[in-house]
Formats: sequence, structure tokens, C-alpha cells
Amino acid sequence: MQVVVLGLFYSYGTLFAALKADTGDAASTLALVGSIRDFVFGLSTAPAGFLVRRVGFVRMPAIGAAMLLLGMLLDSYAPSSALLFLSTSLVGGMSMAMIFTPGATVLYGHTSQLGQGFLPVAVGLASSGAGLGTILVNLGLDMLLDTFSWRDALRICCGAFCPLLFGAVLALWWGLRQQPCDAGDSAADYQELKSNPVRDFFQPYRDLRFILFNIALLFYFIGFMVPYTHLVYFAEVEKGLEIAGELTSLLGAAGTAARLFFGLCSSFVRPSRLFLLMLLVQGASLIWLPFCTNAAELKLFSAIYGFSSGGRVVLLSLTLNELFDPEKVAHLYGLLGVPMAVGTALGPTFVGTVYDLTGSYDNAFFTAGCIVLLAAPVFCFVCFRKKASSGQPSDTSVEDPERTKDWEQPPSEASAARTAKCSL
Repeated sequence: MQVVVLGLFYSYGTLFAALKADTGDAASTLALVGSIRDFVFGLSTAPAGFLVRRVGFVRMPAIGAAMLLLGMLLDSYAPSSALLFLSTSLVGGMSMAMIFTPGATVLYGHTSQLGQGFLPVAVGLASSGAGLGTILVNLGLDMLLDTFSWRDALRICCGAFCPLLFGAVLALWWGLRQQPCDAGDSAADYQELKSNPVRDFFQPYRDLRFILFNIALLFYFIGFMVPYTHLVYFAEVEKGLEIAGELTSLLGAAGTAARLFFGLCSSFVRPSRLFLLMLLVQGASLIWLPFCTNAAELKLFSAIYGFSSGGRVVLLSLTLNELFDPEKVAHLYGLLGVPMAVGTALGPTFVGTVYDLTGSYDNAFFTAGCIVLLAAPVFCFVCFRKKASSGQPSDTSVEDPERTKDWEQPPSEASAARTAKCSL
């Protein structure tokens, strides 16, 4: 599933160049289409992460896959780029969140089968599909655009993604159909029946550390999507280099290697330390991008940036697992989609606007890199707060203390539905 979802997510730069050449619309307008899609995607992960246990880890991506394919067909028949705000941005963003969120968090519900020591490796292996998708989707889309219009290319991609998504959902159902729930699941199910959904949804924001973590990610995501949207156009127009396929392939290949590398490293190095390193490398590489003058330097940038970007995919959920309540990873991971949504909407649009006004990307890339680096001290403070409170009773479980007694009651109302929920 991540092959398709993140392959599409990271390939908008290739489609952006084709749309710019075909429609002649302003760079800021076309960048806004992708930015709003990323905004909706990030924003939708919040309710998706909260509802995935209720809807089911199979049912939710199945619905999302159907919506994604429908949205791609609508994209290919849109008479103008204005309608892409509906099909690409709204439908595409929501459907990608419904596919991605269950796939990114399902492993945390089955740690009893995996073992905590193997969890980082399993997350890294599962996340490597995103890097593979970045390579395959970008290369495939680039080759299709050399022969077909962007509309025909989207229709061909839609036909290719259909069996992939169907097979992934079927494999997920097969893998979960006989998996027992973890020990606390029956109590959690009973708690869900009695709880106030609105209060539970917003409860993590009572934790100052989680709020600061959101602020750090907001700074990070403002710069994160900038190269994935503008790098291809920057290389072709400002540098006169026709190396779009090579740049996107390097981003994807380096991302795949990083997912495996950081998954293995997280077995013996704290994920929070690796996450801090990733922030520093990614911000510094963005600052360096305006100074890249030839193909070799742009390729090196793509490799470095793709490697650090791929590490974030693995390390974000593992860092949540380290710093907060492991039982709430799916919920917290979904809520982190809010700063992702705001940041990815602001960053590429800001860079596109600066380019329209000045005719150059240099100042915009430099500014985006500096903003990413602002995330590092905020994240350090989050880790410091965790260490300072390690000797005290923790409130990071984001549970309401007044309702703790509910966990001690027999989950008779929930036990009947437990088996079906675990399989779906």
C-alpha cells in the first residue's frame, strides 16, 4: 500500500512539471494543488488514526483504495486545473490518509507477536515500500509523460494501481485474520464503548510535550515537501538539466535504504537521537540546495535529502513509541498529521509564490532550510522534558485519570466484537 500512496505523494513534482508545460498556469497555483492535497492528507490522518481501531485495519484501507482510484480517474477528465483542487486535493488527500494510516500503525497493535526488539526492524521493512514506490512511480510516470499526455498517463497509472491495492488489502486481511489481540485490547474495547469520542480525540493535547512535538514538526514540514514539488522544475528551468528521472529515482532509492538503515539502527540507538540527526541533516541540505550548480551536485543533494527524508518515515512512529504511550501510537501518529497538513500546505506554496515574484528559487530554498532547522531545538526540549519526568509518575499516557477505574472492569460488552475487530 505504501508503494502506491507514497509513490503518488512524492511524484507530484514530476506531474507538476507536466501540468506547468501543458496548462501554462502560475507555479504558485499548481503548487497549491499539491500543497492542498498534502494538507488534506495530513489533516485526514488525525481522524484516521483515531478511528482505525473502530473501523478496522482492513476495512479503512479498502475504502481508501476505492476512493483513490476514483479520484485519479476524475483527475484525468478534469477540463481545467481549477477542478484538480477537488479531485487531486480533496479526494486524493483523504483517500491516501485512509490507506497510509492503517499501514503505518498496524504493527504497533501486534507487538506481542513481533517482540519489542524486532519492532524497529519490522517498521523499517514495512516502510521500505514507500521508497520503492518513490522510485517506481516517478520513473513510470516520467516515462509515460514522454509518450502520453498527463491525462492518459494518469489513466494508465490508475489501471496499474488497481490490482496492487487490491492485492495489498487482501494480504493485510490474510495476515490479520487469525492474529489474536494484544492483552489489553478487550479492556480498550470496553473503554471505547463508554468513552466520549470528542474528549478522547483531543485529550493528547493536554500533554505539553505533545504540543511542543507538534510545533517542531510544523517547522519541519514547512520545508519537507519543497524539493518533492519544485526540484524537477528547478533543475530543468534554472539549471537547464534534463535529469528529472535520475533525481526522483535517487530520492526514492536513498529513502528506501534509509528506512532499512534507521529501522536496524533503532534496535540499539534511541529513535529520538536519530530523529534529531535527521532534522539537522535535512535542514542543512535544503540550505545547500541553492548553491548546487551542476548535475552531480543536484544528484548528491537528492541522495542526501532522500536518505534523511526516508529516515523520518520510520523514526516518527518509533519516536512516538519511545516518548509517549505505546498503546496510543496510532492515535498520536494521526494527530501529527495536523502540523504535517499545515506545513506541507505552506511550504511549497510559499516557494512557488517567491519564484513567481522573483524568478529565482534561491532565497526560498534557503529560507525553507532555516525553518526546518528551527525544529531541532524544540524537539530537544521535548526529549529533555521526557528525561526530567522519567522518575515521576508519567502523564504521557494521555488518559483521563478519573476514568482509570473503567479499565479494571470486566469488558463483557466488548468481548463479543473483539475477534472481528482484530481481523478487520
